[in-house]
Amino acid sequence: MEQGEEKISPSKSILKRIITDPKYIFLLFTFIIVIIILVYRSPAAGQMVTYQRVMMDTAVELRFETAPGSAADAIAESVFTEIERLEKLFSRSLPESDVSRVNFQAGVSSVPVSSDVLHVTEKALHYGEISGGAFDPTIAPLIDLWGFFGQDYRLPAKDEIEAVLPLVDYRLLAVDRNNSELFLPDRDMALELGGIAKGYIVGRSLEILKESGISSAFVNAGGDIGLIGLRPDGTSWRIGIRHPRDANKVIAVIPAEGGAVVTSGDYERTFEVSGVNYHHILDPQNGMPAVLLTSVTIVADTAIAADALSTTIFVLGPDQGLALIEQLSGVEGVLITPDLEIIVSSGLVDIIELHP
Repeated sequence: MEQGEEKISPSKSILKRIITDPKYIFLLFTFIIVIIILVYRSPAAGQMVTYQRVMMDTAVELRFETAPGSAADAIAESVFTEIERLEKLFSRSLPESDVSRVNFQAGVSSVPVSSDVLHVTEKALHYGEISGGAFDPTIAPLIDLWGFFGQDYRLPAKDEIEAVLPLVDYRLLAVDRNNSELFLPDRDMALELGGIAKGYIVGRSLEILKESGISSAFVNAGGDIGLIGLRPDGTSWRIGIRHPRDANKVIAVIPAEGGAVVTSGDYERTFEVSGVNYHHILDPQNGMPAVLLTSVTIVADTAIAADALSTTIFVLGPDQGLALIEQLSGVEGVLITPDLEIIVSSGLVDIIELHP
């Protein structure tokens, strides 16, 4: 070795070979890509976080996938803040809500309402129109007569029901879109948006999550379920439908990718008189609990549609209800009759899992 020449160690020799040999450069590049993929796919790269809170007189659950170190708490809080804001607009239990103010001024004057309440009211009237009144946002006098609003249940007499029926007519509700005002023409009329507002609120929750960059999420507000994308593992969400006569059993499972799933059943808010069960899903036409179905699950592109249609189809019954579902774009349904016959719309026939 001549003077000034650097002696190359074995380790340096290998390094020099890796740097200069194209074959080794390719292997090194491939190795780096594999490491990146493994890190990206590993559980540490993202996690499903869960938040729960009692709101709207029910349990609200948020589950969404977020990266470690992200502002998950802040995102969840923004959703809960929006739910609280909307509840204050829609709840009949709160005297300062828009809905309560409309009811207080019934027969007296129109009332300015928020854009949210105006939008939901117009949607409610739309579902009333396409169902021939099976969905009616002026059903509040009937709900109150049966004691479902204050949970002081009672079986009203036939003449009591007949006296209230004229007050239930969605066509009488006046909407001034330009001034964002609502008016009920009879002093004894009352607005009730409970059959659709929760769906709207779930939809707003999904919008906030999407705006926050969330691509996989599950929102459950007392059975009104909203979804974003797929599960974190890339598979479909699996939504179970409760057996209407056994709370511990699932009668069917629906795979879902985004959208919403809402179920209405005759096992919610019930009471018994002389061996007969009465439930809260009332038929606006006769003032009695609807009896042609025992459970309706609606799968729809939006939560507001799924919420309103689950009640609407329940009242319409299996024949008219299924016919309406098949007419609507982006809507599917599972209808269960009192004898536990399961009726499935065409878009779910090939994917639903039945567990009768």
